[in-house]
Order: sequence, then C-alpha cells, then structure tokens
Amino acid sequence: MTSAEIRNAFLEYFRQKEHHVVPSASLVPDDPTLLLTIAGMVPFKPVFLGHVEAQHKRVVTTQKCLRVNDIEQVGYTARHHTFFEMLGNFSFGDYFKKEACLWSWDFLTNHLKLDPVRMWTSVHREDQDAFDIWTSTVGVPKEKVVFLGDEDNFWSSGPVGPCGYCSEIYYDMGEERGCSDPHCRPGCECDRYLEVWNLVFMEFDRGSDGTLKELPKKNIDTGMGLERITSAVQGTESNFETDLFMPVIREIESLSGCRYSDTAVRHSFRIISDHIRGITMLLADGVYPGNEGRGYILRRLIRRAYRQGLKLSLDHPFLHELVYSISATMKEAFPELSEKEGYISRIVNQEETRFKETMQSGLEILEALVAKARKNGSQTVPGKEIFRLYDTHGFPVDIAREILSEEKLSYSEEECQEEMNRQQEQGRKAREGKARMLSKSKDTEELFDGLQSSFNGYHRYMGWGKIMAIAEDGHLKDTSTGGEEVLVVADRTPFYPEQGGQEWDTGTLVGAKGKIAISKVFTTGKNLIVHQGKVEEGRVSTGEMVRLSINPQRRRFMEIHHTVTHLLHKALRLTLGDTVRQAGSWVGEGGLRFDFTHFSPLTPEEIGRVEDEVNGKIFQDLSVQVSFSTIEKAQDFGVIALFDEKYEKKVRIIRIGTYTAELCGGTHLSHTSQAGLFTIVSESSIGAGLRRIEAMAGPHAYKRLKVAYTATEHLRREYQVEPESMEELFKSLHEENRQLKKARKKYEIDRAIYQIRERIEKAGLSENSLLAHLFETEEKEDFLKELVDKVRPQLKKTVFLVGTTDGKTIRGVLAAVGMDASVHLGKLIREILKTTGGGGGGKPDLSQFGGLPHGEWGTLVSELGARLSCRIIE
Repeated sequence: MTSAEIRNAFLEYFRQKEHHVVPSASLVPDDPTLLLTIAGMVPFKPVFLGHVEAQHKRVVTTQKCLRVNDIEQVGYTARHHTFFEMLGNFSFGDYFKKEACLWSWDFLTNHLKLDPVRMWTSVHREDQDAFDIWTSTVGVPKEKVVFLGDEDNFWSSGPVGPCGYCSEIYYDMGEERGCSDPHCRPGCECDRYLEVWNLVFMEFDRGSDGTLKELPKKNIDTGMGLERITSAVQGTESNFETDLFMPVIREIESLSGCRYSDTAVRHSFRIISDHIRGITMLLADGVYPGNEGRGYILRRLIRRAYRQGLKLSLDHPFLHELVYSISATMKEAFPELSEKEGYISRIVNQEETRFKETMQSGLEILEALVAKARKNGSQTVPGKEIFRLYDTHGFPVDIAREILSEEKLSYSEEECQEEMNRQQEQGRKAREGKARMLSKSKDTEELFDGLQSSFNGYHRYMGWGKIMAIAEDGHLKDTSTGGEEVLVVADRTPFYPEQGGQEWDTGTLVGAKGKIAISKVFTTGKNLIVHQGKVEEGRVSTGEMVRLSINPQRRRFMEIHHTVTHLLHKALRLTLGDTVRQAGSWVGEGGLRFDFTHFSPLTPEEIGRVEDEVNGKIFQDLSVQVSFSTIEKAQDFGVIALFDEKYEKKVRIIRIGTYTAELCGGTHLSHTSQAGLFTIVSESSIGAGLRRIEAMAGPHAYKRLKVAYTATEHLRREYQVEPESMEELFKSLHEENRQLKKARKKYEIDRAIYQIRERIEKAGLSENSLLAHLFETEEKEDFLKELVDKVRPQLKKTVFLVGTTDGKTIRGVLAAVGMDASVHLGKLIREILKTTGGGGGGKPDLSQFGGLPHGEWGTLVSELGARLSCRIIE
C-alpha cells in the first residue's frame, strides 16, 4: 500500500464506524500556550479540558504536526522527524477502551495486513482492565503484552486536570534491528520494536492533592504516525525509505549528483528531506521566517537544511526547487499546497539566498577558529568568538554548535551567554524610556483603581457624562482650575482612546463652571478610558455632569482612513495572493500606514492595481455594517482575524458589503463613498519579508493629487507635452544630462592630463620627483582616481599628488606612486596629516584623504617632498 492509500483507508475505516471526518487544523494552533500543533489532540484540547462541548461524539482526522524538541536526532535515527502526520480517532464521552483496542487491532491486521505474530502491546502496570481486553477480548497472547510505568503509559494535560492510562501497539521490525539484550522487548530504546499506535484512555481527573477521580464522561484519544505505519507496511529499513520521502530524496540526488546509498552523506539526505516537508507546511499555514517564535523555527529549519546541502556540494540555493516535489506528494491530502507552491518556493529561495551570504562569511571565520583550536591542542573554542560570529555576521549559534560538534569540538556556552547577557543589558538600558512609560501607564491604572468607563461614541460626536475622578501630577483631586494639566475619567464618553492602531480623539470637556481641552485619550485595557488635557477656563470638579464633545473633523478623517485600511488589506490579498498577512497598522488624521507580509517590492503595476481596486470599492458606495458574534463563529464564516491578537469571547465585526469582513473595534464610515478618494504615497521594506504602504484618503488624498496635478499642468505648458508622454520626455532628458556629464568629465580629465604633461615637459621628470597639482574643478573624487589610473603607468618611480578644490576648500586629495616606486604612502600621509589637519590613509601605493584646510596644500607638498627627499614639480 502507498502512504496515500493507508491514510485514506484509515479515514474510511473510522467513517464506517460513525466517526465524523475532520480536516487537519493549522500548524498554528488556537492555543496561546503552544507555538505549534505538536500532537493530533491539540485541536480538541478545549473539549478534553471541558471548556467547550464536542460537536461530534466520534471524530477521525489526519493532523499536521511539527516538533523540534528532538531536532538534533533527525536524520541520525530511523524514526525521528520534525513534521509528521498523526492519524487519530477520538471519542468524547462515547466508546471507551474495548472499542479502541478492538478497532485498532482489526484495522492493522485485517485492513493493513500486518502480521499479528509480529505485533505487541503495552499497558500501564496498574491498568488490569486494558490487559484483560487485549488478552481476552482481542486475543493477544499474554506474553505479547508488556506492563510499563508512568513514563511510557500515562498521559496528563498538566499537574491537575484530565489524565489517564495509555496502551501502545508495537510492530517487531526484525531481530537484526535490535540490540544484543536477549530480553529485548517493547520499551527498549533500540529500533527493533516500532511504536505505531498510541491509545490514550482519558478516564481520571487529577486533583491538586494528586488524587485521581474517575471522570463522569470518559474519552479516547489515539495517535498513529503515518510515517511509522507506512514504514511497517512497506517493510522499509527506516521511515525515510517510504514513498513519503523517497520522491524528494531522488530529487536531491538529481540536483547534487550524490547518492542516498552513500552512508557517509545519508544523514544529510534525511535531514533535508525531513526539513523541507516542515518548511513547506509551515509556509502554507501562514508562518513567515523571523527571529522569534514560530518564525524562528521556520528559519532554523531552512538554515539547517541549506547547510546539509553544502555537504552534498549544493553551494547554491536549492531548497526552493524541492517544494514542488513535496507538493506533488502531499497535495491530495493538503490541496492548499497546489495553490501556494509558487509562493512557498519564492520565500524559501529568498531566505536561502540571504543565508548563503551569511554562511560564506561566517564559515571562513569558524573554520579559522577550528584550525586555531586544533593547533593549540584545545577541544573548545572561546565562547566570546562564537558570540562575535553571531553578533557581527549574523551566524546562528545553533549552526555553529552543530558544526563544532561534527568536528568533535565545543565552545564555552557560559562565556557566550555572558556576552549575550551583556548585549541584552545594553538593550535593556536603551529601553528604559519605554519601560518608564509602561510604568506610568501602570501607575495610572492603580491611580484610578476600581473605576470603569464605557465608550458610547460610535454613532455620536457629543454626549453627557459624570466626572468620576480627576488627577493632577499623580494625585487625585476634587477640583482643578485654569492652566492645570489633568487626567479625567468619566462614566461614559464619546472619545475614542488610542488602541487597535487607531489614534485618539481630541475635543473638549465642558462643565457648568469650566472647560478642559482634551489633547489625548488612552485606555489601560481594563474598561477604563482616561482623558488627558488642560483646564482652559474656570474649574471642573469630581461628581459634576459635563458635556464631552470630540473634534468631528479629526474623527471623520480617522473613520475615512480606518475604513480604507480594510479595503486596502483586501485589495492587497486580491492583487498579491492570500499569503499577505497584516503585520501592523496605524490610522491617523493625516493618513494611514499598513504593514504586511510579502517577499518582494510591489511593482508600479501592482501598486496601480491596488489603488484601482480600493478606489473602485469607494465609488461603488458599499455599505459598512457592524455586527457581533463569537470568535469561533466569526472565523468559521471567514472573518479576518490577526494571528497574535487577543480577542474577547464576543467580537465586533466590520463588514464592507460582501467584499471584506474583519474583526475590529475602531470607528468607521457608514458607506465607502464617504472616503472620496484613495492614493498610495509610498511602498517600502521594513524588514525581511515585511513591506509597508503609506497612503491617504479623502481630503488629504485630494490635496496631494491636486499638488501633483498642478505640477503636471505646469510641465505640460512649459514643455508642450501631454501627461502620458512626460515619463518618456524625462527619461530622454535624464539620459541627455548623463551624457553631458560624461563628456564634461572626459574633457576635465583630458585637460588635466595635458596640464600634467606640460609640467613634466617644462621641468623634466627624473626618477626621484614629486609631481603635485591642485585642480579647480566641480568633479567629484572619482575624477582623481580615473586621472591617476591614466597617468600612473608613465610615472615609473615618481610620486604623484593631486587634489581638487573649488577655490575655497580642498574636497579630496589622492597620492599615488609610480609602477616601480617602493614607498609606503599610507603610513607617510597619516604622519603628515597630524600636522596639516585632515584625515585619511591607505595602502602602500595609494592614499586617499580629505578635510585638508585650503591654505595647507603648500605645507602638504613641501612636507611630503622633504620626507621623500625628492624634487618637487608643481
């Protein structure tokens, strides 16, 4: 059977047993305690913990999983992987041990045709019930059932909560795979007994005192690794010889010219074939290479795989070519790969190319460190050198550790960590200002402890509220008078605080006897909105009713830019692909900023398409609707949510027609036509794989385009050219200007050469001469380099000193020696400059410097001539 047939047979078997087939969840779990989906039960964890009710009592799935806790062993053992598929059947308060054991044995023996004589099981030493089921009901010989302890056969979700015994099914891969222990059996660390299926009987609730109480509803959670069971069915030496890995291994052979059969490099084939699966699946699930979290795990996989390629003589980016092989093998189970394989390949290529540069510079230094250690007879490399390699060249510490390990060397991790800590301390000091601001926010929260305020400004610009507290200089006050800077909390307010990327409202707070100009509004995150402002008139007091009025124009501009931000997000996904993910945003009165994931700069055509798409939706006058739902239901309906954002159970949804829907708490227009107009101001990079668009809408966009229109009209009249022909005109003018500059530079060099030759003819050139000349020219320093290159072959043993001046300052000076001269100009010039001023230096035969005061030219020439003991020709 092929791996695909095994997968399909498993799903179909349990479908016949009335299980609901659930598609694989993402590798990015909906669980803040986990970076990645590491087990088949992760998507059902809320059910097992009793947080939500199961929609189906019986479920079967094939779940994408990824772990890196054993990454160092991948490629060196028969069964360790980073990415793997976990086949699993689950029961939520329905069937229990008997059915789980019977069905698993039946599937393996009657459907996958595994030899029952080679099959063993293990049970927990206290689980007599499971032992009886295996031996009496299923019919497994008693000598083939092994009792093991908590380490192997007990599962728990933590120190307290649901837990239970496990039972595992093993397959005997053959005595030749085993160890020399005559008592070898399941539980041994050798490769003979392959654990293919783990059955978890979730039957207890462990209390804080450690006692186990039976659960009223008992659950089943099973997991069978597709890679392992395929190896058993196909009878391969390891998982890597199955049809899950061999297609990509053959592709690596084709690219490298090396052979998997060569045991010296087999581990490299295995590591690459394993890692490229994880790389492909992580990118398909929206993970992007980065320096922390799951982004760093992805980057680490790419770098480890690329380095293994070097051992196969693949010294160029190659992993991106393997993506298509993975897609071909796995797209039946995960059809999203077909849609995203091109995007995935481009990202991998980009990351490989960047890492190649790091490797080239870093490897040379690391090799030198290894050679030095061997020369000194040492087994360790200084930790500070490994840190410097990381800090200066970006060479990953974990890669350095692997390379040293392969060379049977190590480094002082303590010393390296000390350097890391020192750098972090410097960073901490640099962040002290920010920390003080956070502390101030905490102080504000404590100052107004126990108070709450509600926002009622989605549909109004003015409202009445009661002042609950006033603070000045960190102290609560009953009354504040004119001129004082204050913080004010009202029980309700139309002022939108700074949050979710949107700036705050400004306006006024007016009472019976006073007025406060509100300059900023913020929230501490606990239903508390704080107004910051200055008492402009009279006095305001705690407990009085006040009229709170926001600046309507500022609010409208922010509503325009916020609604347009949603349109922009959708337009980018339509133009560039749904791999675009929001990475940050800012919405203000004067414009918007949108950060997103993308692997390359937008072309002018792409920017134009995005602008057209957004403006098209503005002109369609789409309605903007607000609704509320649970986060789960919203995501089921395709509402866009941010990966790292934390949402309440009840979420606010902004729908723009049927065009786009996002979770958002900000203020918006009621119709897109109210935005008027949209234009992109700039598009730029803000980091690897991250782009930023700055844009304007409404009146601000109109003003910007009006300026551009006025300038275009002026040029049209001045040059008698229509707007559509202006680009061609300016290209022509630019090229003409470039040619004129080139011709002028040639003229200046030819004139300079003529002047030098004239000096030589008049003075007569001897071998021991200093030829010096200061040119008045507007040309830059490269003029001197070209001049020296043309004259130098004729100078033999002569020293040549030239400079450029505008009549006031000496912009640059170049000193050179003839082809046969033996003078170290760099050192000599540095000594003279200590007297004349200026700075520079250089190589023995060429020295470039500047910053020389204009009046010191003569001093420089005479001093250089004296030190060289040569005749000066000026």
